[in-house]
Amino acid sequence: MDREAIGTESIHATLDALLNLPPLRKSPQLSAFLSYVVRESLAGRGSLLKSYTIATDALGRSTSFDPATDAIVRVEARRLRQVLQQIYADPACALDVRIDLPLGRYEPSFRQIAPASGPSSPAGSREPALSGMQESEQRYRALVEASAAVEWRSGPDGGLIQTFGLNSRTGLSDAELSGFGWLDALHPGDRGAVEALWRACCQSGTPLDATYRVRHVGGQYRWMLGRAVPLESAEGTIREWVGTMADIDEQIRAAEALRTSEERLRLAVAAAGMMTWDVDVATREVTCSEFGANLMGVTTGSLDELFLAMVVPDDLPAVLASLEPALRGEGTYDAQYRIVHEDGIRWISARGSLMTSSDGRPRLIGVACDISGRYVDSHPAEERRLSA
Repeated sequence: MDREAIGTESIHATLDALLNLPPLRKSPQLSAFLSYVVRESLAGRGSLLKSYTIATDALGRSTSFDPATDAIVRVEARRLRQVLQQIYADPACALDVRIDLPLGRYEPSFRQIAPASGPSSPAGSREPALSGMQESEQRYRALVEASAAVEWRSGPDGGLIQTFGLNSRTGLSDAELSGFGWLDALHPGDRGAVEALWRACCQSGTPLDATYRVRHVGGQYRWMLGRAVPLESAEGTIREWVGTMADIDEQIRAAEALRTSEERLRLAVAAAGMMTWDVDVATREVTCSEFGANLMGVTTGSLDELFLAMVVPDDLPAVLASLEPALRGEGTYDAQYRIVHEDGIRWISARGSLMTSSDGRPRLIGVACDISGRYVDSHPAEERRLSA
């Protein structure tokens, strides 16, 4: 039966009743998940429900959420399916509308049902549900393997009970990893902080979110992103924890290489006495590195009203002849010119080219340096004439 036949009011009433049951009332994450997907579906946006929207709109993840490395939506969806299954399998369940989260999608389904008649319900009626649970488990395992993530389960105290994929990565047996033995696979520099954080999460019931290095087969350490959420009993106590570990070593090392490269470039530019600058083509606003204060006297301002105003009038036409085409993407900017500085006339050499920034805005980016000494040495007569 579709939702139009059931009626929006009946679905809302069922949702409110579900949210007041102990398994959902004591789990803000699951309540937020279920409320969001049901309300979005009733608003006609069910087909648009994706991991990203659920994570950012309902589960509190930032806009930088990446479902490839953060399994929170998949884990919470699995928890929600289990909780709904338990609620509707209870012989005492009096709800007459069934809300389910079908496998493979996040748009909920709605079905009119007769309230359970009690303990006398035939035992055979639960067999299809059991089969469905087994099928769900198989599909979930396949999803974990396809995402190259490690899945694990632990008891309420945080001791590891079961893992899928960690053995092959670390070369350690289940016995070696069980309990808190998995900590031995962590890098010594990360072990203490991760253990303290994990024990604090187990004590407070707060989901785990941590990065740390894990020793893999062969002895090399790789960065992993570990996340875990608690599964609650009907009474609201933590029954167990389920979590995932995703390999983010390449992302971490790429970010570190970028930081190192940027720092080397900064040091090289500073050692050479150069200033980096960029011009926002749309606003014609200029931003310079700190060295700009020494070279130009300023680090930010209008291209036309401030920086070009410093150029000696005789040199301005040549500067504009190279600058304006470069701002339109018609070649590179390359100019040598004089500026009026508080210390006198300075010769500047500047080069730059157009690029598109991460926000899609075109920017002219380049470097500039003071070549006064070199110019005077190579053109002494001309310099004396210009300075006269």
